[in-house]
Amino acid sequence: MSYGVVASRSVSVMVEATTDDLTLTGAPDCGVVLDRFQSVWGGAWVSGRLTLTRLHVNFIPSRGGRGMAMMDLALRDIEQVELSGGRLSRMVGLRTPTHVVHARSLFSGSLAAEIADLAEAAKRRPSRRL
Repeated sequence: MSYGVVASRSVSVMVEATTDDLTLTGAPDCGVVLDRFQSVWGGAWVSGRLTLTRLHVNFIPSRGGRGMAMMDLALRDIEQVELSGGRLSRMVGLRTPTHVVHARSLFSGSLAAEIADLAEAAKRRPSRRL
């Protein structure tokens, strides 16, 4: 099985915390990654490149400096994929146990469907964590 790039798109991303306490929710490792991204960029929209593979959603900001906080989110940690209304510029929401990652892009409907399908497939795959 190949884990190559399934989709890659220029997007703007914002991370929103849905809970403050990571210990009570039994949050996976993605909570730490998303908190780090949020501590560097705050609540601002950050432009960059979103890359989707069969196992991860990866975001690399196009702005250098400030720690260059990239984000690598495992698909099995995504609980729900949401798509906002709109004609051209729509927003995809990737909901984890502790955060929502908002990604704004043109023609996002196909991207949301691909992420949702791969996230479901990743959850069905046996976990190799020790």
